[in-house]
Amino acid sequence: MKHCNFRSPEQITFYTSSDALPKAWDAFVPETHFLSRQAIRTTELSHLPDLECFYVFITDKAGNALAACYFQLLHIRENHLNPIALKNWQRFLWKGFTGTFRPKLLVAGHLFRHDVQSFYHISSISAFDAYGLYRNAIDKVLDISGASAVLVKDTSPELITYFQNYAPRYIMLRNDISMEMEIPMEWQTIADYEKALKHKYAQRFRKIRHHWSQLNVKELSAQDVLNNQLHLYKLYKQVTDKQQVRLGYLSPECLPLLKQVYADELKIWGVYENEQLVAFFSAWLKPDAFDMFYIGFDYNRNTDLQLYFNILFFSIEQAIAYRKPKLILGRTALDAKARLGCRPRYLNTFVFIPNRYMRQFVQRLQNANNQEEGEWESRHPFKH
Repeated sequence: MKHCNFRSPEQITFYTSSDALPKAWDAFVPETHFLSRQAIRTTELSHLPDLECFYVFITDKAGNALAACYFQLLHIRENHLNPIALKNWQRFLWKGFTGTFRPKLLVAGHLFRHDVQSFYHISSISAFDAYGLYRNAIDKVLDISGASAVLVKDTSPELITYFQNYAPRYIMLRNDISMEMEIPMEWQTIADYEKALKHKYAQRFRKIRHHWSQLNVKELSAQDVLNNQLHLYKLYKQVTDKQQVRLGYLSPECLPLLKQVYADELKIWGVYENEQLVAFFSAWLKPDAFDMFYIGFDYNRNTDLQLYFNILFFSIEQAIAYRKPKLILGRTALDAKARLGCRPRYLNTFVFIPNRYMRQFVQRLQNANNQEEGEWESRHPFKH
């Protein structure tokens, strides 16, 4: 634990373990909030590789709680970039950079969740004052951790305008997108979804779903997930290792632990071919959404069985069955999800890189990416 006093009215205390948090933290943070001790301890017990946790408690001089924050510090490794996506000279430079400089990314938020808030403050202060507290916490943790950059992930709506107008060195990631689908209340089954599709998209749906009939889908209990944790992890790794950038990995024990703690909120299904587990799918049941979490599948069987697209169609089926008004499919595979009928929701994520030259490089890279929009934006699969 590290403690710092400031000339400003607040005091900031740092912790690296939930066990060290004071009782005042529990009295301040609501039990249902992500920053509750049980929730953050669950993340700790997941033993996510290459990650450290920081907890920040902000009080006034009299010791009254003002705010609580959660940070993750990711140690960037060579395997966080897919070598297949790099040229030989790029692989050489990346290996040398990560091995020599050992860069670290400070995440104000949760790398593996978009549905949680990692900053909580008293309701009696203004949004501007809350922003000031948050920035103080970020600046101090950035200094203490020695991180090369900070990622302010899934920023609270009340703070966005202040990061945009009062933090000129913070770059807003303009192409940070979540693909989502509104589920009409009149849809009763997946057949209603099919009827809403244009002809060519409906044909494609039927062709892909034909393979689904060859498979057996089973909802997994907490014990099932625990019993199959290594197999599930291998399937997850097959998908993750195909991505160009992997900002961290789950651990083998992560899904079993989450399922144990959030038995009713987190649903996990296994997909079997002749009693062999070939895929899994997980999702959070939110009051207003069916929120896709992590998936995994056997790439050797994906071509024949269209596992990935069948999992996406299965998510629509489950969102309808659970009577959720919205389906959230997340940040990856934009074109594939646009073909289903998802539309983009632009998220609010900011990055700060202290090194001016690296910051300018990232800005140029983002501007170049903005000029190369994908074909996914022209996908309109529904009749109306």
